[in-house]
Amino acid sequence: MAESKVIDLDRLARFKEKQDAANEAKFALKGEGGGIATADKAGIVKPGGDFDITADGTLSLYSKINVTAFTCTPSQAERGATVADVTLAWSVNKTPATLTLDKDAQDTASKGTTLKAVNLTANRTWTLTATDARKATASRTAGVTFYDKRHWFTGAYDADGVTDAVLNAATGEYATARAKSFTLTAGEGQYIYYAFPASWGTPTFKVGGFEGGFGLLKTFDHVNASGGTVSYAVWRSTNANLGKTTVEVS
Repeated sequence: MAESKVIDLDRLARFKEKQDAANEAKFALKGEGGGIATADKAGIVKPGGDFDITADGTLSLYSKINVTAFTCTPSQAERGATVADVTLAWSVNKTPATLTLDKDAQDTASKGTTLKAVNLTANRTWTLTATDARKATASRTAGVTFYDKRHWFTGAYDADGVTDAVLNAATGEYATARAKSFTLTAGEGQYIYYAFPASWGTPTFKVGGFEGGFGLLKTFDHVNASGGTVSYAVWRSTNANLGKTTVEVS
């Protein structure tokens, strides 16, 4: 005789209730059915326009793409120099959908690149553009700028004594204009000199609040330390032995 089995209806009902709840949660997570998610149960979540969903389902507040930093090394050089290689580095506030450097596609996870054998002899800039999933874009530029230098120094040079070697050995800095304030100490028999590209115009000197005290010593084609040739004007203090002196140039 076949063995008979008695079905416990209460147990069957409890099993069905648990199974229905599990299926509801599963379908809700898949977006295939079920109710709306609440604080107490899983369900369908429909993010508004302020949210993004990543490929793995992570929900986050939307932030527009932004290139937070973009740098070039080196970023400056002296006129006459050749910059063989440059290193570009960047930061973006989130992983972009697309990333281009002067329209050349870059790995969206990359943080920079080194450009070999660019051999720059004139100003050059690059533009980095990032786009997010909503087609918002952000850009920044970086590059190399070539400069002339201005120099200030002391000595006992006449016009012929101020040579390329003297200027190249003197204190100097990259600049684009003649305006400058500096302090030097001119000892026994020494004058104060200030030299810059002649194209920057005629300066006005002030010492101790009084205008004057300098005259044009010479203008000549100066070959700088990088091999560039630029017309320079060299100005010299009228008097020697000035001691510690602050000069304001405008």
